[in-house]
Amino acid sequence: MEKKAISIACRMDSERAIKLTKKIFEFLVKKGEIVHLETRISPKIFPHYGKDLNEMTSKNTKFIISIGGDGTILRVANSLSQDDPPPILGVNIGSIGFLDESNERNIFSDLNRALNEEFIIEKCSKITPYIIKNDEEYKLDNALNEILVISSKSTKVLLISVKIDGTFLNRSYLDGVIVSTSVGSTAYNLSAGGSIVKPSLDIMQLTPLNSFARSGLKPIILPIDSEVEIQILRHRLDADIVIDGQKSIRNISPKTIVKIRKANSYSKFIRFSRNLSDNYFRRLRKKIIGTIRVPLDDSPEEESNSHF
Repeated sequence: MEKKAISIACRMDSERAIKLTKKIFEFLVKKGEIVHLETRISPKIFPHYGKDLNEMTSKNTKFIISIGGDGTILRVANSLSQDDPPPILGVNIGSIGFLDESNERNIFSDLNRALNEEFIIEKCSKITPYIIKNDEEYKLDNALNEILVISSKSTKVLLISVKIDGTFLNRSYLDGVIVSTSVGSTAYNLSAGGSIVKPSLDIMQLTPLNSFARSGLKPIILPIDSEVEIQILRHRLDADIVIDGQKSIRNISPKTIVKIRKANSYSKFIRFSRNLSDNYFRRLRKKIIGTIRVPLDDSPEEESNSHF
């Protein structure tokens, strides 16, 4: 059986990321590993080691190292083969990097653990938007985090109709609406007032953006196999669809229907923990919620009570 390669992708606009990519490449080659570089980065390191992301599957790739932040992971996850993608090991050099498992300081010890298969795999569902126009259905790219339907004009609010599994739910004036996965619940969805959802709960979440008074649409959590239907209703006002903050489909005309369903694809992540629950809550506490240092003997000031 042919030996599987380890692949590397990174941010192109960060000299820090490129330098770290070179170090990781050299480290893996010394370990006797076959290494592939994402095509766009290979000319900066070794041109003959390039491979397109969409050619990488779990059949030819042990795992892919993504060097950057959450944006890099989203780009990599949606550019890999969607049929059978390899697991992703995220290395954070940005600010938050919630989806990342490693960083500059720990990456080489973490790589030793990965090479020894001392990890577990987190499998995450994705969602897919479809545009329905003139009775024709057009499939768009999958999303790992969220699909955003938003007004094309920032000064004008959309009027949309929402159906869930074919049943009418609501008609609302709003800036836009987010449909997120459980993985994406800690991203734009959270900033918009949606709930944090543990990824082991396989759901999609619908979260309105700035609903007009009395419109009534509120955040709602749905099973992942639901179908969310959003129809653009306001005359002379187009909408944009934004997938994972990376790809935009602009000027979706009124009367167009956008349907969102569970994708026939997953993303997989390498996690160095005893179990996925422990890993998730550690990352959540460290990177999203935060903590404050409180003395263990902290107590309220003693009250002075008066008795009659």
